Amino acid sequence: MVNRSWAAGLMLGLAALLFPSCGNNNAGPAVTQRGSLYVFVGDVPAGNVLSLRTSISTLTLRVQGSTDRIVTVFPTTTNVTSLFKVNFASLRDFSTILNLASIPEATYDAATLTFAAPQLGLYDPSKDPPIQSLLATLTTAKPLIPISPPLTIKTGKLNALRIDFDMARSIQVDAQGQVTNSIHPVLKAATVVPADPDGFGFFDDLVGFVRTVSPSPVGQKFTGAFAMQLLSGTGPAVTVDVTYDAANPNDPNKTTQLYGIPDGNGDGIPDLNQLITGQVVEVGAYIDSNGNLVARTVQAEDRAVVELNELAFLGYVLSTTRDAGGNLTQFQFYVREEEPDVSAGVPLDSVITVNVGTSTTYNLSSPPVDFADLPFDAAAIVPGQELIVHGQYTLVTNQPATVAANSIYLKVQTIQGKLGSLVQVGSDGKTGALWLTPATSLLQPTPVLVMTNTDTVFLNGFGLGQILPQATLLARGLPFYQAQAGTINGVSVPAGTLVVMTRQLHRLD
Repeated sequence: MVNRSWAAGLMLGLAALLFPSCGNNNAGPAVTQRGSLYVFVGDVPAGNVLSLRTSISTLTLRVQGSTDRIVTVFPTTTNVTSLFKVNFASLRDFSTILNLASIPEATYDAATLTFAAPQLGLYDPSKDPPIQSLLATLTTAKPLIPISPPLTIKTGKLNALRIDFDMARSIQVDAQGQVTNSIHPVLKAATVVPADPDGFGFFDDLVGFVRTVSPSPVGQKFTGAFAMQLLSGTGPAVTVDVTYDAANPNDPNKTTQLYGIPDGNGDGIPDLNQLITGQVVEVGAYIDSNGNLVARTVQAEDRAVVELNELAFLGYVLSTTRDAGGNLTQFQFYVREEEPDVSAGVPLDSVITVNVGTSTTYNLSSPPVDFADLPFDAAAIVPGQELIVHGQYTLVTNQPATVAANSIYLKVQTIQGKLGSLVQVGSDGKTGALWLTPATSLLQPTPVLVMTNTDTVFLNGFGLGQILPQATLLARGLPFYQAQAGTINGVSVPAGTLVVMTRQLHRLD
């Protein structure tokens, strides 16, 4: 299962994509032949959990049929400490890359990850602000993860391993169903087989900032590239390759579509010279059979300047404030991540006040879905939406930090819930709409309408008419708030509805 079928996935952190390391052989097979291994990680979300961050320091693999033949994937040497900071809750129904390494040729049947310092951020409407932070404890910091089917590494071959972290089953609850601070890691691992058109997999929304740009050709296939820093600065820079096909300039499968970058040539050719270091970007890319990270879309956003307190805040809207005319003036915002990380000044899991003004711009953080043209502006911001806020922050003694928003991006997000009712089912079994009952109480005051079309990916081989009320659904797309009643694709939409234009609908069995 590749590409979007990793979707139970919270995207986990990218560790060493373009800087391959040589895995240490701890009591492993005495061989010199080595193959390359990508490691991907994903997860399943859980209700009111807004954040589950932890550090990953080591990854080892066990040779099949043994108990003590262990190969270390990372860290690469005993005197190097790897500490990849990952927020599982930010990756719900997404996937990303954890590591690229060179490891000995062998067949492996189990993996072990080492976790540390887990922390939970919960939405709790009984509190003011409605956030509860918990220092979590692990029942085991080094879970053994069976690999099924086993992973066979061949010399000179590129291989991939997907590790799924099941957050919903890992977080323990009490007798009343309330989340506790106990985490029992539940994971599984599987070999990934490349398949067209996405090779080893498509990554729908990689977020980071630009380190360097190479606009001149970098190879026969690519017209340029840029280095992108991931994991809020805790991971290395990874190279993103850009393509251009003169015969198909608007086809993302042939030509990388760059958004937010002025086209200086007037002919649609991506002008990478417009991309600058420190600029925050969101990238949709796939790993081809040769291991290249190839961009289909690049959304260029504001530049982060740490020295001027200017950066990007990622998180959720908690509440809004509007003037007598109904115009948005500010909103309370839960900070889940920062690009880059300045948590020493503005703590993660804190609530900040975002001030908007006439100069604030509103954009989509990724290309819009093809089957609707819905607006996003100040009137379309409501609690529960996931946003990226760019602006300069100010620290206020004994008060929440404030951010003067330069720009606000509506982010692709995954909303978990159960079927309320079917609204419309097309003859193809895919096109239509349904009412979703959200799992998080942050969204429950707002009706959620999930709309699909022929391009929507349905995971687990089902159609709209086959959804059972008890099934858990993960709807991934852009959530547009419709303040006024109207009709979208033939579906009547009441005023005050959050309409999710769904790229993927995942049914959890």
